[in-house]
Amino acid sequence: MNNDQIFKDRARVLDEDLAGRASTAGADALLAEIVLLERIPARRRLLLSPGRALLGLAAVAAAVAVIAPSMLSDSTVSVVPQPSTSVSATAEPTARQILLAAAVAVEKSPASGDYWRTATVNQWMLTDPTRSYVLEGRRSRETWLAKRPDLQYWRIWQDLGYKPATPQDEAAWRAAGAPTSWRYPKDMKTEELFGVPSKPLEAAAGERTAERLRGNWKGSAGDVAGDSMTWKEVRAIPGEPETLRSYLEERIGRLELAGSGMDVEEARAHILLRDCVGIISGLPASPEVRASAYRILASLPGIRAEGEMTDPLGRRGQTFGYQEEIEPGLFTRVQLVVDPSTGLLLAEVRTNTTKLADGRQAEIRHSTSYQAIGWTDERPELPTHRN
Repeated sequence: MNNDQIFKDRARVLDEDLAGRASTAGADALLAEIVLLERIPARRRLLLSPGRALLGLAAVAAAVAVIAPSMLSDSTVSVVPQPSTSVSATAEPTARQILLAAAVAVEKSPASGDYWRTATVNQWMLTDPTRSYVLEGRRSRETWLAKRPDLQYWRIWQDLGYKPATPQDEAAWRAAGAPTSWRYPKDMKTEELFGVPSKPLEAAAGERTAERLRGNWKGSAGDVAGDSMTWKEVRAIPGEPETLRSYLEERIGRLELAGSGMDVEEARAHILLRDCVGIISGLPASPEVRASAYRILASLPGIRAEGEMTDPLGRRGQTFGYQEEIEPGLFTRVQLVVDPSTGLLLAEVRTNTTKLADGRQAEIRHSTSYQAIGWTDERPELPTHRN
């Protein structure tokens, strides 16, 4: 019997509330068991060149970040802080071990509903036009994908405005006259850390807006390897780890990657990671498929456990970190926040540093935090303003 099956069986014997509905006793015991098991080498590993082994791993962040849920009236998962998972004091869990525990947990998630819903808060930082301080912007977004043909697809969003990122940035902002809007020159140098805004940025929050998704969205359940997928095609995705990996690699092999600027094998590794992330964090695939995506990630190199941290919404979880080379010689620090007892996405945080006009080193962070993800029979609460 392989380790994955052992994990499944032990989870079911230890406790039936691995999904966090009542307590995390079963998850705690399971994770402790996994930590104590002998680690088995991955059967298949991607062999990236040493300088590029972590290239493209920003996509993995979403995959191994996990949310701690409380169930809504239907089956959508609402993210709230939960007690952190405890493990043996003599051994800290590795990234592989926690990913395998998350795979076990996600298999217990709901498998159907009228809508596949995701709700996120995106946060990003950029310098002001004079590079005197750092601003932080936020946007909330909900996406409702309808499985039933008589229901509509919706996206609901709200720009939440911009503000100085830290107390030190606030002091510099006040010294600059406390502006409430910022206009950027088109030729501003950004070191590839952020895009130059084409419109003025505003401190005030925007209006909550709903957009009915039409055209290519109708009948779509997401995409894999750059191809839009119908609900029927998503249901046909194989659920076993090896067959899922073969399925993804076959689709990736159809892509023309020669002009990507990367080694073809490295580009394929990047897309495999991205597709696993998409399955776990956004594709309405079966629980078995999502669990297998975790198991594929557990077999890949380059992800390390870093203990606990607080995510941008104030929730604590297990953290993974790595570096991603975004251009030659320029690296981004990536952190992934995980609750292995749920197997669901919590947050991804990417961090760079930049030098401001006064010589101060400042962090530039970008994050996606998941407030809700999963199936629901509820209907979206649509605002009056429509796009």
